[in-house]
Amino acid sequence: MWKPGAAVPAEPLGTGYSIEAPTLDQPRPPAPLRPPTNPPIPRQTVPRPPRQSEPPERPGWLVPAAVAAVVILLLGIFGVVVLPRLTGGKGPVASNTSPSSHPSGTSKPSPGTTPTGGGPQTVPSYGPATAAPVSKIQICTTGAPCSIPGSSAETGSVCDLASCKVEVAIYFTAVQKSVQVSYTLKFFDRCTGLTTDLPGTKTTTPSSGWIVAIPTDHLLVNIPGGVKSGALVAVSDQPAVAASAPLLLGSDTC
Repeated sequence: MWKPGAAVPAEPLGTGYSIEAPTLDQPRPPAPLRPPTNPPIPRQTVPRPPRQSEPPERPGWLVPAAVAAVVILLLGIFGVVVLPRLTGGKGPVASNTSPSSHPSGTSKPSPGTTPTGGGPQTVPSYGPATAAPVSKIQICTTGAPCSIPGSSAETGSVCDLASCKVEVAIYFTAVQKSVQVSYTLKFFDRCTGLTTDLPGTKTTTPSSGWIVAIPTDHLLVNIPGGVKSGALVAVSDQPAVAASAPLLLGSDTC
């Protein structure tokens, strides 16, 4: 028999048997598992603090309601504080109205027509040109003299925006005997559209009667200040209401 480490004997001649050499590398049996010398230390878990509950969500209507409250508060402050300052603590401003066709003996301003542009406005009508027994009323100037039957024409009106004296002639359709005659003046600011009532004068015709009357020679008229362009109109009160043609004063521009 063959033993490991021994030489392989030669095959006998003529036997016909082969001798197999044993395999040198044979698998080793697995080594036995050794128990661990130090067992693993179990992992200690730290308890977590309890989770605090999240605050409730903000209602969706809260922000618009807050904004609306602030807007209302600001509007209230604006209405109470700002508006009185803008109006100066006064009441509503009066609107312009058309001038009255009936003259007044008091001196007071009254609004005229609404401005139509940058130029002077048209003088409004303060009465008809004739009303029986008044055939016409006229401001006597050098450009428009007042003819007097049996006497020289009257041209005594000298008037501008600085100083003004007028003569007014009232013509009748028939002789007026012992009749009261009076007139007032209207001053129209052609830039602002305001009319100011100015005092006139009065007289009484004699018992023999007049066909034309000039109540006062060179009547002094106080023109309102600060006017650039204006017009003066004489309006009879007695014996009937009639208006003269306007006497234009000042510039043709505003």
